[in-house]
Amino acid sequence: MTTSPAPDKGFDPEAEQEVDFARYGRMLARRWWLVAIGLVAGAVIGFLISLGGTQLYSATATIYVGQPYNPTGSLPVITLQTNPSAVGAIANSEAVKQRVATRCGTTPGSFGKGISVQKVATASTVTKNIAAVNPLVALTVQAKRAKVATCAANALARSAAEGIGTYARAKIKNYESRIAFDTQSIKTIDAKIADPTVSETYKSFIQPKLQPLQADIATSSGLLILAKQVEAPRVTIRAGAHQVSAQSPRDTVIISALIGLILGVIAALLWDRIVPSRNGNGS
Repeated sequence: MTTSPAPDKGFDPEAEQEVDFARYGRMLARRWWLVAIGLVAGAVIGFLISLGGTQLYSATATIYVGQPYNPTGSLPVITLQTNPSAVGAIANSEAVKQRVATRCGTTPGSFGKGISVQKVATASTVTKNIAAVNPLVALTVQAKRAKVATCAANALARSAAEGIGTYARAKIKNYESRIAFDTQSIKTIDAKIADPTVSETYKSFIQPKLQPLQADIATSSGLLILAKQVEAPRVTIRAGAHQVSAQSPRDTVIISALIGLILGVIAALLWDRIVPSRNGNGS
C-alpha cells in the first residue's frame, strides 16, 4: 500500500501574502512623508493648472424660422426660410459678426469661432407634397466671458431671424396697407352716406361698396395674423450663459492630488531599492 507524500508545510500562500502585505504596510509607514509629499504636490500642481485653465461659457438662443405660405395662405412655398443652411450662413457672415461685436462691445474674434447652429428635433410634416420647414433652430455661441456669449447669441439670433424674414415682412406690410386702405375707404363712404348734402342717388351708388371692403378687411386680417404668428421668423427663447469647461477647478485639484498620492505610494515602496544603489546601504 502506497502512501501519498506528506504536504510540504514550508510554503503557505496565505501566510506569504500576509507577510507581503505586512511588509508593504511597514514600508509605507516608514516612508509616510513620501506619500504626504506626493499628495500635497499633486494638489498644488492641480491648483496651478486650474488657475491657468480656459473657462468657456455657452449661450443658446432658439429661433422659430417660420413656415411661409402663398399670398392666399393655402399652400406652403419655398423661400429663404426653407433653406436649412440660411441661419448658419447669416450668423457666420463677417458683416453680421462685426455688427454684433460692436453691439456687444467686443471683437468678432471673441466669439466668432464658437458659433454653431443646429435644428431642434421635431416631427417632420408634409403638406401637399411640399415638405414643411423644420420650425426651430438652436443658435449657440461659446466664449470666454458669459456676458459676451449671451449678448452675441441673442444678437446673432435676431440678425438671422431678420435676414430670413424678408418674405413674411413684405406680406405683413402688404396686409396692413390693405387693411388701412379699406378702413379709410369705409370711413369715407360712411361720411358720404351721413352727409345730408349728398344726393340719395349717389348714396345708393356707393353704399354697395361697403360690403366688399368689409370682406376684404376680414380676409386681410386673418392673413395678417397668419403672417405674424406662423410665417414670420422670431427669437422664441433668449440665450442665457452657463459654464461648459471640461473640468472644474475643484475636480482638477482632486484628480491631481490622487495622482500625486499614487506616485507617493509607489516612491515609498521602491525607496529601499533605489536608495541603496546610491549610498550603498539599506534602510
